[in-house]
Amino acid sequence: MSFFDSLGLIQYPIWLVLALMLVQIVRATIDLFRPGSPTVVLRIHSILILGGLAACLGVLGSLIGVWMVADVISQVTEVSASLTWSGIQVTLGSSVVGFLILGVASIAWLALQYASGRRDAA
Repeated sequence: MSFFDSLGLIQYPIWLVLALMLVQIVRATIDLFRPGSPTVVLRIHSILILGGLAACLGVLGSLIGVWMVADVISQVTEVSASLTWSGIQVTLGSSVVGFLILGVASIAWLALQYASGRRDAA
């Protein structure tokens, strides 16, 4: 099972949130360097909100993974090692990606907040 397969069905909304967040980061960065452009605080804050949404989707993916593993264990008396590891990958993979996106969003949000504050002070 590849890493992308281990994310399960939750990967599609997570990738969509990541794409939206990256677009907002690029737009906010362009606004900082464009002369005469007002700082759009809502755009900067939406980056952090999208990161939080990705973390929530990651937790949802973890809950789905745990549910899948519990369902299989309840149906099968003997569980192979590969099946167990597949369930663990689904459980942890989506959380890791979700919180990774939250980390990127937090760093970008802090950097853009700092840069916009420095620009407004100048």
